[in-house]
Amino acid sequence: MDDWKALIDQAMQIETTDTIGAHGLYEQGVRAALASSQMLLGDLEAAQIIEALYGALVAYSQTVMLRMKAEDPEVGSVDHAFRAGQAYGVSCILNHLIDQLTDVAGITALGALDDFSDTLHEEIIVQANAAGLTVELLDAKGDIIFDE
Repeated sequence: MDDWKALIDQAMQIETTDTIGAHGLYEQGVRAALASSQMLLGDLEAAQIIEALYGALVAYSQTVMLRMKAEDPEVGSVDHAFRAGQAYGVSCILNHLIDQLTDVAGITALGALDDFSDTLHEEIIVQANAAGLTVELLDAKGDIIFDE
């Protein structure tokens, strides 16, 4: 298994001179770190840490959404776009990285958290579309959303 820390270090060393090479190393770092995390899901204490991190990301994303609701910015305004983008970014981490982990030992509630974060992500997509974000939006499973 690759050492994700070494891969990230290598990428950091070349990112100013070889953007494409650094990008590839960072992608390898993602895969290596997820593989390492997946191995840890068999250990109760490690699995609980991963589950707690998942919960923290879900809660953070929700605080951003509720802050946007409390601020009540005009849909499509800069403030609305900022909050929608902020929530979308956190939700993507949940749905495109952490959701790749499988609790094969049944130690944590990752399945239930996955379902919840998928629902949350779809709600955030509605806000991102309303904000008129001009980036490719991905659904909860990482597929590009095409306007029909």
